[in-house]
This record gives sequence, C-alpha cells and structure tokens, in this order.
Amino acid sequence: MVKEKKLIPHIELDENFSNSADWYCTLLPEQITFLSWPYEWCFSQLKDAALLTLSILKEAIQYGMILKDATPFNIQFKNGRPVFIDTLSFEKYDVTQPWVAYRQFTESFIVPLLLSVYQSPEMLKLLQIYPDGIPLSLASKWLPFRSRFNFNVALHIYLQNRVSQKSNRTSAEKPAFSRSKLLNIASNLTSFVSGLKLKKVKTTWNRYYDETVLNQKYVTDKRSIVTGWLKEIPVKTLLDAGTNTGLFAEVAAPYAESVIAIDSDADCIDRLYNHCKQTGNTNILPLMVDICQPTPSTGWRNEERSSFINRCRVDMVFALAIIHHLVIGKNVPLQRVAETLSTLTQYLVIEFVPREDEKVKQMLLARIDIFEGYTESAFESIFSDTFEIVKKEKIALTKRILYLMKHK
Repeated sequence: MVKEKKLIPHIELDENFSNSADWYCTLLPEQITFLSWPYEWCFSQLKDAALLTLSILKEAIQYGMILKDATPFNIQFKNGRPVFIDTLSFEKYDVTQPWVAYRQFTESFIVPLLLSVYQSPEMLKLLQIYPDGIPLSLASKWLPFRSRFNFNVALHIYLQNRVSQKSNRTSAEKPAFSRSKLLNIASNLTSFVSGLKLKKVKTTWNRYYDETVLNQKYVTDKRSIVTGWLKEIPVKTLLDAGTNTGLFAEVAAPYAESVIAIDSDADCIDRLYNHCKQTGNTNILPLMVDICQPTPSTGWRNEERSSFINRCRVDMVFALAIIHHLVIGKNVPLQRVAETLSTLTQYLVIEFVPREDEKVKQMLLARIDIFEGYTESAFESIFSDTFEIVKKEKIALTKRILYLMKHK
C-alpha cells in the first residue's frame, strides 16, 4: 500500500512515549506539511477519499485484515492525491462478522456525497457539525422522495436506517456472514460511489475569467507581473486566497513547492481539483474555505482540529481581486484585512481595486456608499503599518494596481 501511495509511509521507533505497559513499538509517519479537514474538501475530493477507503478495505481483506473504522479524517491529501494516514485502523478480520465500520462509512462518505448530488455541494460543510458522520435519520428526511427509486440509495440509506431503528432488539443468534458477502458489499459501494456525479451549474465565480473579467489584456498583464515577481522571490509555500478556478494558483505552481488554493465557491474548487488531476499538477491543494469565515477550531475544547488561520503559515499570499469584495461586499475594515494577512505570510501580492473600477461601481449600486475611506492612499497607509511596499504596478487598461509587499 505504501508503494502504491495509498498508505502514508512510516518508520518504527523503539521508544515508549505513552509509558504504557501494552506498548509494542512506536510508529512515526511521514509528516504532512499542511493538514486539511473533510469539511474543507470539494465533492470530488471526498469521493476520491471514499474510493481509496474501499480500495484499502478490499485489499486488507485479502490479507486477513480489515478496517475497524471508516472516517474521512483517516485521509489527508498529499501531492494531489488522497493518502490513508491511520495505520492503526487495521485489525484482524473475523470472517463471521459484518464490517463494523459500514454505518460510519455510509454516514461519513455516502450521505454527504448524496446530499451534494441531490441538494447542493455546499452541504458538505455539514461534516463540520457532524464530524462522526451525518446521521441516517437526517439523511432520510433531507434526501428528496425520488431518491428512494435508486436501488443503492434505498439499500444503503433507507433500509439501513430502518434496520438501525430496530437495533435495540436483542438476539442470541449471530448473523451469518462471509468473506465473499463482505467483498460483494465493498464492490457494490465502489460502483455506487464511482457513479455519483454533480450536476453542471453556472455560478458567478466559476465563469469569472470567462465572462466577467474586464478584458483579456488585463489577465495577460496581471499574469506577467505576478510571474516576474515569483521569479525574483524564492517561495516554498503559497496561499491563493479567493482562487476562483485556480488560474493564478497554476501560475504560482511552477515556482512553489506547495500552493493552497481556497475559495468559498464549491463548484470552483471541484473544477480546480479535477483539472489538477487531469493535468498531473500535484502541488496545488484546492480547499473550500471562505476567507471571511475561515474554518474554526473544533473538537474537544476546540483543540482536536485547529482552525485554518492557525494551520496556514506560508511564504507568500495572493490576494488578487478580492479586496473590494472584503471591504465593500463584506464590510471588513481595511485595517482588519491588513492585520489578518500579516499573520499569515512574509510576502503579499495584493491587487487594489479602486472606487472608479466598474466592478466596484456595480457593487455600490446595490447599497449605500459608506466607504469614503476606501482609497488608494488609505490602502497604502494602512498596509504600510505591517508591510513594506516593495513594488507597485498598474495593470494594463485598468485603474487596478498590483502591490508586492514584505512583512516588516
């Protein structure tokens, strides 16, 4: 599994960190530089994680082993692909018993995928509220009536929910099971998950660079300026905030070891992830994260899974064509934007979109203009508190300005 890049590599240490009498050896897994959580993934990422889990299950059975749990938190993304990180999830397989993690797999993988297909991919965010899986009882209510006519949905969701509601009845008789029956279930689940597809939709953001940019010269000149700066500054890690469909994440990819590309639009992130798979781009990690409402810390005492802001420390941040959305669209003061970005990075590439810009004018048509302080001079003054302005260039045929800044 390690050779096939399904399982994280590890080394064995002869050191008992736990001081437990039951200790045998300590496994030190290969360290992953940036951890992501399932509720930050797009539909296709969760789907690939599900398929990896089933592939490992089927292979483990052939060696007399089985997975005792099946949660997406056992998966991380490394070099553009999912990898299983919970080596201690394997246990010896009892051929007389059903798969104990079947319900967990259904609630953690199948339910959110089905809700994405039948309702909206935005519902993947429910995994943040239900980290142990979205309950079957809720899925049965939220899925539309027509889903009952799908054999696999009826089998794995509705029937399993009915059976679980009767599970309080005790029986001294063990349910008959077999290896072949379990493999058939795993194969059925694999076929079912493989066939799940999202509907094609158009959003404001997934067609941004096709239909709503100012002009092609603007994109070309912006790309040229950014590329020039990337050539001058050695960057290992980069965050592209508001990546859209990843145009500038791809620009950065040849110059950085890893690029975290975030956007609040689920379809944009799904498109970028699939595009990276098709092109073989392994150093871009697309994540469904809203920079205005980044993932909070969760779990016991909010310490099990850290927030996006706490996890994200990078050499450079791209904040391209988002400042007007933050300040005017979301009422975030310029000072707060500058303070937040200063906690994330050493270098900042940021695009200032002035009040005279057509996009800003359109935004102000729908609301009262209370943004007198949104000016180029105010922008430079506020950001200069925490950053040094290294370079400043106007983008062709626009009044937009690109800045290269360095943390003081």
